[in-house]
Amino acid sequence: MTLPIFPSSPVWADTTRAFNWSEEVFRYDSGVRQGSTPWSRPLYKYSINAKNYNEIKQSSLQSFYNGLFGRTSPFLFKDPYEFEAEAITQPTSTNMNSGDGFFFINENGWRTIPDSADLYMEDPRSGQLLPSSHFVMSQDNGFCALLVAVSSIWTSSFTYFRKAAFESPMQENSPSWNQFNTTLVIEELIPDR
Repeated sequence: MTLPIFPSSPVWADTTRAFNWSEEVFRYDSGVRQGSTPWSRPLYKYSINAKNYNEIKQSSLQSFYNGLFGRTSPFLFKDPYEFEAEAITQPTSTNMNSGDGFFFINENGWRTIPDSADLYMEDPRSGQLLPSSHFVMSQDNGFCALLVAVSSIWTSSFTYFRKAAFESPMQENSPSWNQFNTTLVIEELIPDR
């Protein structure tokens, strides 16, 4: 499935990011606190205040939101705070065969969904690996399945997406004539396994 890309990713200025650990914290009568989380990293929630966007950019946000039927469909979104990964080498002790695959990992050790528009991969033996000819990548989870055998894989630095969805309805506030202060809240989703 091909997921749509949020307009102007990464987003423009005036975006806040909240860290969501899905934590549960209990405070007992004795005053002792105990907490836990099922996640190894936070999922993020973004609040986009579009009051500084021009009319064309606000219109593109509204069209995108309506095109997804609001909160019903996921999309790809570049985190304005963190969307670039350094060059990586995927060494293998044995050759990777056709049908083998891997996930792209950023510096924090988290799986990513690379932007295929700026992803460059090569195998030292056979040179550049091309999408559809040498590999296919899932936009749902970033899994890269090889279509050819390779000895190792090197990538240049690349940008990546987060899988996201709108958390709340799009809101507009018009403090004066012909000014629409659009607000959107986006939540990161856990990529499919």
